[in-house]
Amino acid sequence: MKTRRIVLLAVALGMALSVSAQDPASESKYGADSVNCVTKLSIYREYYKQWEAAKFAADAVSAEMISAWREVFLTCPRASQYTYTNGEKILDYLIRTDSKNKDAYIDTICMLMDTRAKYFPTDPKTGASQVSSIMGRKGLLVYTYNKNRYEEVYNILKDAVALDASQLQGAYIDAYFKATIDMVNNGKEEKMTIINVYQELSEVLDDNIKVLAETEAQLLEARANAEETGDSEGVSGFDKQIEKNEKNININKGVKNNIDNLFQPYASCDDLIKVFTAKMAETPEDIELLKRITTILDKKDCTDSKLFLEASVKLHEMAPSPESAYNIGIKYFKDGKNSEAAKYFEEAASSSNNDRVYRAYRNLAYCYLNTYSYTKCRDAARRAAAVDPTAGEPYIIIGLAYAQSANSMSDSKFGGKEAYWAAVDKFVKAANIDPSVASRANGLAASYRQHFPSTETIFFNDYAEGQSYTVGGWIGEATTIRASK
Repeated sequence: MKTRRIVLLAVALGMALSVSAQDPASESKYGADSVNCVTKLSIYREYYKQWEAAKFAADAVSAEMISAWREVFLTCPRASQYTYTNGEKILDYLIRTDSKNKDAYIDTICMLMDTRAKYFPTDPKTGASQVSSIMGRKGLLVYTYNKNRYEEVYNILKDAVALDASQLQGAYIDAYFKATIDMVNNGKEEKMTIINVYQELSEVLDDNIKVLAETEAQLLEARANAEETGDSEGVSGFDKQIEKNEKNININKGVKNNIDNLFQPYASCDDLIKVFTAKMAETPEDIELLKRITTILDKKDCTDSKLFLEASVKLHEMAPSPESAYNIGIKYFKDGKNSEAAKYFEEAASSSNNDRVYRAYRNLAYCYLNTYSYTKCRDAARRAAAVDPTAGEPYIIIGLAYAQSANSMSDSKFGGKEAYWAAVDKFVKAANIDPSVASRANGLAASYRQHFPSTETIFFNDYAEGQSYTVGGWIGEATTIRASK
């Protein structure tokens, strides 16, 4: 009997498609009948707490909770923001347990989110706008419950991004890109839409990561100050904030990696060049299109194409910028013209895009490595590492510079072989901080360990394995003595 009563109430809830009109600026947030609202609010909250304590078990759901919550939602929507967050949990339960009325409940979730955005456009705790975030969650929930409603999801999330992309969590961005792919696969959008949305979302994620990285630097500085003054409570508080911030950085990077993988089937060089060539022929003076062409062809390593060079040169002629300079630098670099490329990468490093700055410094380091300008190489690589502390490739470049310069140190105690100790240190660091380059870094470390000084050479120079040693010359780094194996 209890189950039947819940289902009947649930069906009525799923069919409720309008909320009683209440002026958002009305004097009482409890609606026209404040006594009834407060009573129902108290009833549903009490039953909800019991359900929550039972870890939202199916047998702990009460018809009274659903009935009272429904009354609060429909008659006094301004009463509390918890009406909406708790309502999500209630509707989630109904969707999972009553498949027959699933779409009606999804419609109710949409109404729930729209109503929340209407009555709570700003977060009561922070005062910050949250409409875009609410719409983003609405899109995610619809897509989670019914992927066949992808067109609806696509439009919801497209509007949310246009409203304020900075409010969107990684999961909302991920759902938007998946819905975009669904639109193209079902013939409702052209292939170019995937490319446009991919670039748009990549920039959003890059901006998110940049802001979070800046926040992390501020938190680390504040933590250091608290530690210096002996404020242990402050240190603990900053540790928690740093941990949360790092988690958000990793989430954004994970989503970025995911949309990169989703984009892959639509991102072969041949496909991109075919689509972009046609678009550029239509509007050759379109600066935004030229930016899109050069950015994506670079990201997908399609820079050997004639189209990339033409678009890069055209863009640099029309609107010189760090970004267009970077693209010209890439072409010179690919052609082995390192000195020419270095000039453009130096210019590109003034970009406001962190990912582009990192790439510019990384490529600049390679240019200097190829021209045996080792000090400049290390400086550029260190700058790249400062922009992205999670990247291992800058340390690989420094390690290669150390290893390559070994022959120029042949008059040292170990005939220059001490440079290999410093080089391997960098390869090991690269592998430890960046799994994406670990295989390459470990391979280089294994290769150069074979060039360490022999045990005899170490002994006759009056040293022992495990001792600290400062490598001389331009390297000037402390390392540990090791023998070749």
